[in-house]
Amino acid sequence: MTLSRAKAIFIWGTVISAAIFLYLSYDSLVQMPKRTQEEKLDSHVVAGKWVWQKYNCNDCHTILGIGGYYAPDVTKVMSTRDGEWVTRFLKDPEKVWPNARKMPNLHLQDQEVADVVAFLTWVNGINTNNWPPKPLVATAVTSGSPGETVYKAQGCSACHLLNGVGGKVGPDLSRVGGKRDKAWIEAQLKNPKSHNPNSIMPSFSRLSQKDIDDLADYLAGLR
Repeated sequence: MTLSRAKAIFIWGTVISAAIFLYLSYDSLVQMPKRTQEEKLDSHVVAGKWVWQKYNCNDCHTILGIGGYYAPDVTKVMSTRDGEWVTRFLKDPEKVWPNARKMPNLHLQDQEVADVVAFLTWVNGINTNNWPPKPLVATAVTSGSPGETVYKAQGCSACHLLNGVGGKVGPDLSRVGGKRDKAWIEAQLKNPKSHNPNSIMPSFSRLSQKDIDDLADYLAGLR
């Protein structure tokens, strides 16, 4: 290879690489407002971000890939918890989540709580290309049924044991079908307080009726 040809390859390679880089950068900037729901970035979301920083929540929690790993990743927490449950939890973590690993009560003001919920709701809607992945512990329970898929997707194993896998905040569900029928389970999923006014379980009424049916069928079949 001659020197002039080597120079030409270097120059054209640099030009083409630079063009590709600039195009991808432009494409990312064009897509970013839609992927981040920029139109929903209101004053409550901004205030919630300041509350998040004020109390150093990143010391324990990861959000959008940034933070600690002592407590759960909360990037998509609003996909598995509704605003009412998160509000109760932020006001009194010990009452709502009586687990060995505890979140301190930060004694947040009502407006601070509302702003954090708004912030987490906005973050939940960001298109993160399915990151973070679902916890690996959820794969330990396998049946291949649609209800199992819903069980995993909603992070039920964070609170419930199933065949020895999961948390201990809620009851062991390994044989729940032998104690409760589908109708009871479905009512529990939609409104836990209908059976126990002091229940700390979040409502899953936001799920589609099909998902609720599938999950209730799955749990009713565990005997």
